[in-house]
Amino acid sequence: MVSLKIDGKDVRAAEGATVLEAALQEGIHIPTLCYHKAPGPQGLCRLCIVEAEGPGLRRTILPSCNLTALEGLKIDTASPLIQSIRKTIVELLMANTPASESLLSIAKSLGVESSRFTSVQKDPCILCGLCVKVCRNSIGAAALSLADGGSGSRVVASRVVIDAEACIGCGTCANICPVQAIRIEDSQTDRNIILYGQVVNKMELVKCEQCGQAHATQKFISSVLSRLTPEQKTAFRNLCPECSRVIHAESLTGQIPPDSHCGNYG
Repeated sequence: MVSLKIDGKDVRAAEGATVLEAALQEGIHIPTLCYHKAPGPQGLCRLCIVEAEGPGLRRTILPSCNLTALEGLKIDTASPLIQSIRKTIVELLMANTPASESLLSIAKSLGVESSRFTSVQKDPCILCGLCVKVCRNSIGAAALSLADGGSGSRVVASRVVIDAEACIGCGTCANICPVQAIRIEDSQTDRNIILYGQVVNKMELVKCEQCGQAHATQKFISSVLSRLTPEQKTAFRNLCPECSRVIHAESLTGQIPPDSHCGNYG
Protein backbone atom coordinates (compact mmCIF):
# COMPACT_ATOMS: atom_id res chain seq x y z
CA MET A 1 0.00 0.00 0.00
CA VAL A 2 1.06 3.60 -0.61
CA SER A 3 0.03 6.79 1.18
CA LEU A 4 -0.83 10.00 -0.61
CA LYS A 5 -3.00 13.07 -0.18
CA ILE A 6 -5.94 13.86 -2.45
CA ASP A 7 -7.58 17.23 -1.88
CA GLY A 8 -5.95 17.32 1.53
CA LYS A 9 -7.33 13.91 2.52
CA ASP A 10 -5.00 11.09 3.56
CA VAL A 11 -5.54 8.19 1.18
CA ARG A 12 -4.18 4.65 1.12
CA ALA A 13 -4.01 2.96 -2.27
CA ALA A 14 -2.87 -0.43 -3.52
CA GLU A 15 0.50 -0.69 -5.24
CA GLY A 16 0.06 0.05 -8.93
CA ALA A 17 -3.33 1.77 -8.54
CA THR A 18 -3.87 5.02 -10.41
CA VAL A 19 -4.72 8.33 -8.80
CA LEU A 20 -8.16 8.17 -10.42
CA GLU A 21 -8.80 4.73 -8.88
CA ALA A 22 -7.56 5.93 -5.49
CA ALA A 23 -9.88 8.96 -5.66
CA LEU A 24 -12.88 6.88 -6.70
CA GLN A 25 -12.43 4.46 -3.82
CA GLU A 26 -12.57 7.44 -1.45
CA GLY A 27 -15.67 8.91 -3.07
CA ILE A 28 -13.72 11.81 -4.59
CA HIS A 29 -15.26 12.64 -7.96
CA ILE A 30 -13.02 13.31 -10.94
CA PRO A 31 -14.89 13.75 -14.25
CA THR A 32 -13.89 11.63 -17.23
CA LEU A 33 -15.35 10.51 -20.54
CA CYS A 34 -12.80 8.05 -21.89
CA TYR A 35 -12.09 6.02 -18.73
CA HIS A 36 -13.66 2.62 -18.20
CA LYS A 37 -12.44 0.03 -15.73
CA ALA A 38 -12.64 -2.91 -18.17
CA PRO A 39 -10.30 -1.72 -20.94
CA GLY A 40 -8.24 0.41 -18.58
CA PRO A 41 -6.77 3.95 -18.86
CA GLN A 42 -6.93 5.85 -22.13
CA GLY A 43 -5.60 9.28 -21.17
CA LEU A 44 -7.26 10.92 -24.16
CA CYS A 45 -10.20 13.10 -23.10
CA ARG A 46 -8.05 14.90 -20.48
CA LEU A 47 -11.07 15.73 -18.33
CA CYS A 48 -9.55 13.77 -15.43
CA ILE A 49 -6.52 16.06 -15.17
CA VAL A 50 -5.24 16.92 -11.70
CA GLU A 51 -2.41 18.96 -10.22
CA ALA A 52 0.21 16.64 -8.78
CA GLU A 53 3.42 17.16 -6.82
CA GLY A 54 5.60 14.97 -4.69
CA PRO A 55 9.10 13.58 -4.17
CA GLY A 56 11.01 14.29 -7.37
CA LEU A 57 7.94 15.78 -9.07
CA ARG A 58 7.37 19.51 -9.45
CA ARG A 59 3.76 20.66 -9.36
CA THR A 60 2.38 19.75 -12.75
CA ILE A 61 -0.86 18.88 -14.54
CA LEU A 62 -1.37 15.21 -15.45
CA PRO A 63 -4.30 12.92 -16.36
CA SER A 64 -5.24 10.98 -13.23
CA CYS A 65 -6.40 7.88 -15.13
CA ASN A 66 -2.84 6.83 -15.98
CA LEU A 67 -0.97 8.55 -13.15
CA THR A 68 0.28 5.92 -10.72
CA ALA A 69 -0.47 6.62 -7.07
CA LEU A 70 2.98 6.94 -5.46
CA GLU A 71 4.11 7.40 -1.90
CA GLY A 72 4.03 11.04 -0.84
CA LEU A 73 2.09 12.40 -3.82
CA LYS A 74 -0.11 15.43 -3.22
CA ILE A 75 -3.06 15.71 -5.58
CA ASP A 76 -5.44 18.60 -6.16
CA THR A 77 -8.43 17.49 -8.24
CA ALA A 78 -10.35 20.75 -8.46
CA SER A 79 -8.02 23.75 -8.15
CA PRO A 80 -9.11 26.96 -9.93
CA LEU A 81 -6.58 26.20 -12.69
CA ILE A 82 -7.84 22.62 -13.15
CA GLN A 83 -11.47 23.74 -13.20
CA SER A 84 -10.68 26.43 -15.77
CA ILE A 85 -8.91 23.95 -18.07
CA ARG A 86 -11.71 21.40 -17.66
CA LYS A 87 -14.31 23.96 -18.65
CA THR A 88 -12.32 24.79 -21.79
CA ILE A 89 -12.03 21.10 -22.69
CA VAL A 90 -15.79 20.66 -22.24
CA GLU A 91 -16.50 23.72 -24.38
CA LEU A 92 -14.27 22.34 -27.14
CA LEU A 93 -16.06 18.99 -26.96
CA MET A 94 -19.45 20.72 -27.06
CA ALA A 95 -18.37 22.69 -30.13
CA ASN A 96 -17.06 19.65 -31.99
CA THR A 97 -19.52 16.91 -31.05
CA PRO A 98 -23.33 16.70 -30.96
CA ALA A 99 -24.77 16.95 -27.47
CA SER A 100 -24.71 13.65 -25.60
CA GLU A 101 -26.16 12.89 -22.18
CA SER A 102 -22.78 12.17 -20.61
CA LEU A 103 -21.12 15.31 -21.97
CA LEU A 104 -24.04 17.55 -21.00
CA SER A 105 -23.98 16.07 -17.50
CA ILE A 106 -20.28 16.95 -17.09
CA ALA A 107 -20.88 20.41 -18.56
CA LYS A 108 -23.68 21.02 -16.08
CA SER A 109 -21.52 19.92 -13.15
CA LEU A 110 -18.88 22.46 -14.22
CA GLY A 111 -21.39 25.25 -14.80
CA VAL A 112 -20.86 25.27 -18.57
CA GLU A 113 -24.06 26.15 -20.42
CA SER A 114 -22.67 26.91 -23.88
CA SER A 115 -19.44 26.94 -25.84
CA ARG A 116 -17.39 29.94 -26.90
CA PHE A 117 -16.07 27.93 -29.82
CA THR A 118 -17.61 27.02 -33.16
CA SER A 119 -17.02 24.15 -35.55
CA VAL A 120 -17.90 23.79 -39.23
CA GLN A 121 -18.86 20.13 -38.86
CA LYS A 122 -19.65 18.26 -35.66
CA ASP A 123 -18.25 14.76 -35.28
CA PRO A 124 -20.24 12.43 -32.98
CA CYS A 125 -17.08 10.49 -32.07
CA ILE A 126 -14.43 11.84 -29.69
CA LEU A 127 -11.89 9.22 -30.84
CA CYS A 128 -11.30 7.93 -27.34
CA GLY A 129 -10.70 4.43 -28.71
CA LEU A 130 -12.74 2.66 -26.04
CA CYS A 131 -14.82 0.77 -28.60
CA VAL A 132 -11.71 -0.35 -30.51
CA LYS A 133 -9.96 -1.52 -27.36
CA VAL A 134 -12.88 -3.44 -25.87
CA CYS A 135 -13.76 -5.08 -29.20
CA ARG A 136 -10.18 -6.28 -29.63
CA ASN A 137 -9.10 -7.11 -26.10
CA SER A 138 -12.31 -8.08 -24.29
CA ILE A 139 -14.52 -9.49 -27.06
CA GLY A 140 -11.74 -10.77 -29.31
CA ALA A 141 -13.47 -9.73 -32.53
CA ALA A 142 -11.20 -6.81 -33.53
CA ALA A 143 -13.98 -5.52 -35.79
CA LEU A 144 -13.31 -1.84 -35.05
CA SER A 145 -10.23 0.23 -35.74
CA LEU A 146 -9.08 3.84 -35.89
CA ALA A 147 -8.35 5.15 -39.39
CA ASP A 148 -7.04 8.34 -40.95
CA GLY A 149 -10.12 8.83 -43.13
CA GLY A 150 -8.44 7.50 -46.26
CA SER A 151 -6.38 10.58 -47.15
CA GLY A 152 -3.11 9.04 -46.02
CA SER A 153 -1.81 12.51 -45.16
CA ARG A 154 -2.92 12.62 -41.53
CA VAL A 155 -0.74 11.21 -38.79
CA VAL A 156 -3.59 10.98 -36.28
CA ALA A 157 -6.81 9.01 -36.48
CA SER A 158 -9.85 10.86 -37.78
CA ARG A 159 -12.57 8.23 -37.51
CA VAL A 160 -13.57 4.75 -36.38
CA VAL A 161 -14.17 2.12 -39.07
CA ILE A 162 -15.81 -1.30 -38.85
CA ASP A 163 -15.06 -4.63 -40.48
CA ALA A 164 -18.59 -5.94 -40.93
CA GLU A 165 -17.38 -9.51 -41.49
CA ALA A 166 -15.48 -9.55 -38.19
CA CYS A 167 -18.34 -7.92 -36.22
CA ILE A 168 -20.35 -10.39 -34.11
CA GLY A 169 -23.11 -7.90 -33.25
CA CYS A 170 -22.67 -8.14 -29.49
CA GLY A 171 -23.36 -4.42 -28.92
CA THR A 172 -20.50 -3.95 -26.43
CA CYS A 173 -19.13 -1.03 -28.44
CA ALA A 174 -22.43 0.84 -28.16
CA ASN A 175 -22.69 0.12 -24.45
CA ILE A 176 -19.20 1.45 -23.72
CA CYS A 177 -19.23 4.51 -26.02
CA PRO A 178 -19.32 7.59 -23.73
CA VAL A 179 -20.98 9.87 -26.27
CA GLN A 180 -23.36 7.46 -28.05
CA ALA A 181 -21.48 7.73 -31.37
CA ILE A 182 -22.18 4.01 -31.90
CA ARG A 183 -25.74 2.81 -31.46
CA ILE A 184 -27.60 -0.49 -31.65
CA GLU A 185 -31.17 -0.60 -32.97
CA ASP A 186 -33.09 -3.88 -32.79
CA SER A 187 -36.27 -4.81 -34.63
CA GLN A 188 -38.21 -8.04 -34.23
CA THR A 189 -35.82 -9.79 -36.61
CA ASP A 190 -32.66 -7.72 -37.15
CA ARG A 191 -29.96 -5.74 -35.35
CA ASN A 192 -28.56 -2.59 -36.94
CA ILE A 193 -25.12 -1.30 -35.96
CA ILE A 194 -25.13 2.49 -36.47
CA LEU A 195 -21.88 4.43 -36.69
CA TYR A 196 -21.69 8.16 -37.53
CA GLY A 197 -25.44 8.05 -38.12
CA GLN A 198 -25.16 5.40 -40.83
CA VAL A 199 -26.13 1.71 -40.67
CA VAL A 200 -22.77 -0.03 -41.11
CA ASN A 201 -23.87 -3.58 -40.34
CA LYS A 202 -27.16 -5.45 -40.27
CA MET A 203 -27.44 -8.88 -38.67
CA GLU A 204 -30.30 -11.31 -38.18
CA LEU A 205 -31.35 -11.90 -34.58
CA VAL A 206 -31.84 -15.35 -33.08
CA LYS A 207 -34.91 -16.04 -30.95
CA CYS A 208 -34.84 -17.12 -27.31
CA GLU A 209 -35.75 -20.81 -27.08
CA GLN A 210 -37.93 -20.13 -24.01
CA CYS A 211 -40.01 -17.06 -24.88
CA GLY A 212 -39.36 -16.57 -28.59
CA GLN A 213 -38.03 -13.03 -28.19
CA ALA A 214 -35.26 -12.12 -30.68
CA HIS A 215 -32.25 -11.18 -28.56
CA ALA A 216 -28.80 -12.00 -30.02
CA THR A 217 -27.00 -12.62 -33.29
CA GLN A 218 -25.85 -16.08 -34.35
CA LYS A 219 -22.25 -14.82 -34.55
CA PHE A 220 -22.43 -13.73 -30.92
CA ILE A 221 -23.85 -17.07 -29.80
CA SER A 222 -21.16 -18.91 -31.78
CA SER A 223 -18.48 -16.73 -30.16
CA VAL A 224 -19.81 -17.61 -26.69
CA LEU A 225 -19.93 -21.32 -27.53
CA SER A 226 -16.35 -21.27 -28.80
CA ARG A 227 -15.15 -20.32 -25.32
CA LEU A 228 -17.04 -23.07 -23.46
CA THR A 229 -15.82 -26.49 -22.42
CA PRO A 230 -17.60 -29.55 -23.90
CA GLU A 231 -19.53 -29.94 -20.64
CA GLN A 232 -20.58 -26.30 -20.66
CA LYS A 233 -21.67 -26.55 -24.30
CA THR A 234 -23.93 -29.47 -23.40
CA ALA A 235 -25.64 -27.36 -20.72
CA PHE A 236 -25.84 -24.21 -22.86
CA ARG A 237 -29.29 -22.85 -23.65
CA ASN A 238 -30.11 -20.04 -26.07
CA LEU A 239 -31.92 -17.75 -23.65
CA CYS A 240 -32.60 -14.02 -23.63
CA PRO A 241 -31.27 -12.15 -20.55
CA GLU A 242 -34.71 -12.06 -18.91
CA CYS A 243 -35.43 -15.80 -19.31
CA SER A 244 -31.89 -16.59 -18.18
CA ARG A 245 -32.42 -14.48 -15.05
CA VAL A 246 -35.76 -16.13 -14.30
CA ILE A 247 -34.48 -19.68 -14.77
CA HIS A 248 -31.40 -19.13 -12.65
CA ALA A 249 -33.41 -17.41 -9.93
CA GLU A 250 -35.94 -20.25 -9.91
CA SER A 251 -33.18 -22.87 -9.72
CA LEU A 252 -31.66 -21.10 -6.72
CA THR A 253 -34.80 -20.12 -4.81
CA GLY A 254 -37.54 -22.34 -6.20
CA GLN A 255 -39.56 -19.20 -7.00
CA ILE A 256 -40.11 -17.10 -10.11
CA PRO A 257 -39.06 -13.44 -9.58
CA PRO A 258 -42.23 -11.32 -9.15
CA ASP A 259 -40.94 -8.64 -11.55
CA SER A 260 -40.40 -11.09 -14.41
CA HIS A 261 -41.45 -9.84 -17.84
CA CYS A 262 -40.60 -13.03 -19.68
CA GLY A 263 -43.56 -14.08 -21.80
CA ASN A 264 -43.64 -17.74 -20.72
CA TYR A 265 -43.50 -17.08 -16.98
CA GLY A 266 -46.01 -15.85 -14.48
